Amino acid sequence: MGAMLNTRAVGAARLGASSVRFSVGRIAHRVRPLVATLARRRHAIASASNDPPEVAVLGGGAAGLTAAYFAAKEGARVTVYERTSEAGKKILMSGGARCNVLPVAGSAADFVTESTPRLLKNVLASWNVERCREWLEDDVGLALGIEHVTNKYFPLSNSSREVRDKLLQACVSEGVKVRYGASVESLRRTDEGWALRIRDASEENVPVVVLAMGGLSFPAVGTDGTGYAIARRDLNHVLNEPYPALVPLTGAHPGGEMMPGVSVDVSLECETVAVGDEKSKKKKKKSKASREGFLFTHRGYSGPSVLDLSHNVVRPLARLAREGGASERDDEKSVDGTTPLPSLVVNWSGESREMWQTRLTAPPGKALVATRLRDALPQRLADALLVEGGIDNTCKVADLRKENRLKLLDALTRYTIPVDGHQGYRKAEVTGGGVALDEIDTKSMQSLASPGVFFCGEVCDVFGRIGGFNFLWAWTSGRLAGMSAARKVLDGTRTVA
Repeated sequence: MGAMLNTRAVGAARLGASSVRFSVGRIAHRVRPLVATLARRRHAIASASNDPPEVAVLGGGAAGLTAAYFAAKEGARVTVYERTSEAGKKILMSGGARCNVLPVAGSAADFVTESTPRLLKNVLASWNVERCREWLEDDVGLALGIEHVTNKYFPLSNSSREVRDKLLQACVSEGVKVRYGASVESLRRTDEGWALRIRDASEENVPVVVLAMGGLSFPAVGTDGTGYAIARRDLNHVLNEPYPALVPLTGAHPGGEMMPGVSVDVSLECETVAVGDEKSKKKKKKSKASREGFLFTHRGYSGPSVLDLSHNVVRPLARLAREGGASERDDEKSVDGTTPLPSLVVNWSGESREMWQTRLTAPPGKALVATRLRDALPQRLADALLVEGGIDNTCKVADLRKENRLKLLDALTRYTIPVDGHQGYRKAEVTGGGVALDEIDTKSMQSLASPGVFFCGEVCDVFGRIGGFNFLWAWTSGRLAGMSAARKVLDGTRTVA
């Protein structure tokens, strides 16, 4: 790992960048007006330890803890209400327990939303990767390095637990209280703000709420969709229907036999057929996976390329199932055999059809077709594609019939994955859909339908592709929501700079 990570101590480029960062722009960003800062500190010091919170953060995940940190940094009294016995459980699971905390760079193109794209851009513009990295390193206290193969930041410790623990400690150091086993079931508007109905406890009143309760993915860590229920029922929000995203797909493997464990770098595209009137031609819209990793599983397909494009297939599947009376908590959804879906089309080697045509016809004619495939692909996959082409393992190049060669070329360069379902929220890395950004003031993350409530994290209709982008959304939306919530309480609504 040490060879893969470029640390600040050894990276001359980053040392140079560090000196550049001490510019007027960074100083302006770093230094707040002295009078305002002292006023907030006096407010925090004067608050007795038993005083009720001014900002209630519902949910102790990455976004919630970030919101709590920045709200407390502004001087507000903050309490995190965490329904389980431990905060940040999902952080512990991320990146194979290594925790890829950030991508090297990010833009709106790395995210998926059904909301107005401009609104997503507004939130992302409130912070950037570099400033977020500085916060994680300088304020949270994480030593980070770049894994160049994947263009992601990881903690040098390779420990997701360190990320969670240091983020939690940073919150506590700013005076944030965390209440475990505090499951907020509903919100009720009051003259002073909001009443929290807490399971097995009395109602509590707070001026401002940050809703950061996550989605439905990984229910084992405590996510159950309560945030969506509160947004719909108590806050009068219309949601873009949630669905499992970044989720493994199910379906048969090429050749008719399953080959779990086989991995290969591919070029994967999603093709959506847009149908116009009867006289117009069908047009195919394509989106390409930014990653190449592809994995055959016991039940179908996974890997970064599959996960990144899975929402294109899963979203219509989940919505179809819901219209048919299925629950959002169903672990699996299957095609009913009648509804057209987008297609995932794979080129198994990433090489062109012309290159394979040359490879399959080049002398010597006595060479086996199987050998030509195995030179470029894993053997089990190569043999399965021979079956797809109707070609025997002993067939020689000179004996390969044109009809079979054309079928094999299709299988090699334009194979349509036979998706018949997905593995549901239990295996989904995130939840797609959620509270539409069109119903949020994206300058502050405050609800337009219920002022005094702020949203952040997975409960919003935003998720990013594989590679640290969902952490970037959590950090960015959490910061914006937390600072805005505190400022609403302390000195009225101001735009976050």
